Amino acid sequence: MQRSIEASRSWAFFGGVGLYGLAFLFGAPAAYFPFAFFLLLALGALLLLLLHNALRSRWGLPLEPYLYPLARTLPLMGLLGLPFFLFLPELFPWARPEAALDPVLRHRSAYLNAPFMLLRYVLFFALFAWVLLKLRPGEHRAEVGAWGLPLVFAAGTFLAFDLFKSLEAHFYSASFGPLLLLSAAVLALAVAVALAARKGTPALMGQAQNHTNLLLALSIIWIYVEATTLIIIWGGDLPHEVEFYLKRLQGPWDEVAALWVVGGFFLPFLYLLTNLPKREARYLLPVALWIPFFRLLHLAWYLLPALGRGVGVGEALGFLGLGLLFLHRLRQG
Repeated sequence: MQRSIEASRSWAFFGGVGLYGLAFLFGAPAAYFPFAFFLLLALGALLLLLLHNALRSRWGLPLEPYLYPLARTLPLMGLLGLPFFLFLPELFPWARPEAALDPVLRHRSAYLNAPFMLLRYVLFFALFAWVLLKLRPGEHRAEVGAWGLPLVFAAGTFLAFDLFKSLEAHFYSASFGPLLLLSAAVLALAVAVALAARKGTPALMGQAQNHTNLLLALSIIWIYVEATTLIIIWGGDLPHEVEFYLKRLQGPWDEVAALWVVGGFFLPFLYLLTNLPKREARYLLPVALWIPFFRLLHLAWYLLPALGRGVGVGEALGFLGLGLLFLHRLRQG
């Protein structure tokens, strides 16, 4: 029996890696969107664990069995992201030959170049792995949370700039990294709460109210950063920045934006204000399942126009493969 369980887990791991590899047959951009989603999920889990340790919280205790496995996929995600360095011109405008003719990209070339980006990438993931080694399930390591949270947040911000913001040729926003990290924290919290809530109210250890309030608080902070970024950029009326939003408010992306604003914030916000999810897991579970879907739409709205594609077979294979890998990690604990 034990051997069959181990064999099934091995097949899940290698099957997940295989499906993720098949996504590259449809082009590197096809695999990039699933990679970005699961990377942010793992990074959001690490940020929540550091917050939980820094505050010596009780709300984090029932979520630890899910947050730790999610966060521990970060080193694996770092390895799975290395193949993209073989396809930089397919993904990033600054890596294409014509970038030498663009004064903005030429000005940024001291920072945005393949060797320096790879060095930063390796250092960031080494930092994440080192911080994870300092944390222990069932223990409150407040000092690790105190210095680890700002350090990981800063590294995650620069990683978001490197991997996601630089997909756009001229766009610049200092709040881009924090915005994606806040969205990642909401995503990871919703996934962990959903996994705990599906086992019933006792599994939440009396923390349903705190989980509800934390989802509400992080969602408010996220939408505040989202709105102020839009207002500042739109008010500044700089063509190289405004075009980022113009591209995402045309065609089907206009409807996607309305969906993630209404479904990703307003509806969960109104539901979380009620007393129902603060009392029982059966009322908290639906909204915890609802939120990740709209986090996915939010990330699609940010990344897919820059990648110049929609969701196809390649993306589906990537999501299926990485989903299997994350399920494999959750089962291992």
